[in-house]
Amino acid sequence: MAFVYVLNPSGAVFSGDKLELRIVARNGGKLHVTSTSATKLHRMLDGSAYQKVHLEAKQGSYIEYLPDQIIPQAQSSYDQETTIDIDRGSMLIASEIIAPGRLARGEIFAFTRLKLATRISVDGSTLFTERMLMEPTTIPINMRGALGTFLYSGTLLALVPGGNAKGVYDAASSLDMTGEDFRLGVGALPGAVGIIVRVLALSSSTMTRLIDDAWSRIRMQMIGAPAPSRRK
Repeated sequence: MAFVYVLNPSGAVFSGDKLELRIVARNGGKLHVTSTSATKLHRMLDGSAYQKVHLEAKQGSYIEYLPDQIIPQAQSSYDQETTIDIDRGSMLIASEIIAPGRLARGEIFAFTRLKLATRISVDGSTLFTERMLMEPTTIPINMRGALGTFLYSGTLLALVPGGNAKGVYDAASSLDMTGEDFRLGVGALPGAVGIIVRVLALSSSTMTRLIDDAWSRIRMQMIGAPAPSRRK
């Protein structure tokens, strides 16, 4: 399997940036894509930044897209649109982790806006659409019904249309669901094409551990191998 590390040479995302990432695997190709470090959203006093991510797995291929966390710094404004296009017989794992800001500087939900949209299509038909908008300076998100007392939120998608969706669900469900510093939930996607894993955590280390554990267990069901050790 090819391992690809995506590097942003500017070191951060700035106001006015328009980024596009397209990842395609076909004809049985296997690909792991990650980032070299966290995606840092710099302060944006005027304007915002945008990123479009397109993941396409076709013809019995397999993609893992597992970037490091998004860190929205104070006064940042960022929109991200992720489109997943997969056919039956292919497989895909994708994750997304959101940090509260630069905790060492006392930044906790000090960003202006974080808007994330995800759309999944199977064989050309839209199966799943999700939109999340965080504007903590307008509507607090560290409240009951939102993040509550937790600081980090994470999502992992595992898609196996035409494959062993039940085995993937059972593998993820074997994870601990609650702990002193986290909550975790597993849900089935429509059409028995895969699952979604949600995690809330108090620390970056706990979030990373849980997402990696879910990835490894699901990966074993998908391709018969646990998650490898990645050099960062």
